[in-house]
Amino acid sequence: MPNRPPYPREARVVAVEKGPQGQTVTWYQLRADYPEPDSLISEHPTEQEAVDAKRRYEDPDKFVTP
Repeated sequence: MPNRPPYPREARVVAVEKGPQGQTVTWYQLRADYPEPDSLISEHPTEQEAVDAKRRYEDPDKFVTP
């Protein structure tokens, strides 16, 4: 399991089309460059859920000193 990512953390929301051609559905992925470049952090059915997840992921107050 990877270590905690360095703060401040940065992520981006990416829209992806899923499903058979002509019947695609848009999902929103939260991606970051830790632990690997373009790592998938989470997937969400709405853009608002992805934006909320991005805000939580990047929240510096969430960091707990060991």
